[in-house]
Amino acid sequence: MKGERAMQFYLVLAMLFAISVAMFAVQNATPVDISFFVFKFQKISLVIVIFTSALIGAVIIFLLNLVKQITLRRRINLLEKKNEALETELEMLKNSREAVEQTESIQIDEKRTLEH
Repeated sequence: MKGERAMQFYLVLAMLFAISVAMFAVQNATPVDISFFVFKFQKISLVIVIFTSALIGAVIIFLLNLVKQITLRRRINLLEKKNEALETELEMLKNSREAVEQTESIQIDEKRTLEH
């Protein structure tokens, strides 16, 4: 429930940011000249520049988040495998402990029988 609320909060923030960017872009639609390394663009609407910049930023954030999610998923899988191995080992140790206790109990009973 807590994670769901955080997700809703971030979604609302993202929507507010998107609306703000859209409003800013529409109000500043004048043509501009753009130089990017060897590329030169003339008389491009500032709306296109703003939306393209926002889209590139969103894609970068998405890719970074994707890498993080993949890393976390791998770590979870590794920890689940370790947990399963430890549970198996614990079960084996419990079984061997029970076997040792039964053996000791039998030996004690045999000792008592021999003493009488």
